[in-house]
Amino acid sequence: MKHFYFFLILASTLSCSKKAPVLNNSDQLDAAPQITYDTTAIDSFGPGATSESVMAKINAVAIKREKDSLAAIAKAEQEKLDKEKAKLEAEKAKEEKKETKPEVKTEPAVTP
Repeated sequence: MKHFYFFLILASTLSCSKKAPVLNNSDQLDAAPQITYDTTAIDSFGPGATSESVMAKINAVAIKREKDSLAAIAKAEQEKLDKEKAKLEAEKAKEEKKETKPEVKTEPAVTP
């Protein structure tokens, strides 16, 4: 058991006494490679930004697509309403046909 405590104390002193080398950051800054990019940032108000004529064309295409999609939605809804209306008219015609059907009345026979 004494050997165990001795080994534990020895291990803790050796692990605590290690000194980490201090790195000099100034050397690393000089050795860093210069990064070059193949693109440049363009300010939206600076030279090279999208011109007003191009934006007008983009907006015109977007508005046309939106109108086309709204027209398609309106057409689909109109077709749905037309189908429902035709169905109601068919049911109404069927009911009128039943009402106008001549009823055959039989009179009870009179016995003398």
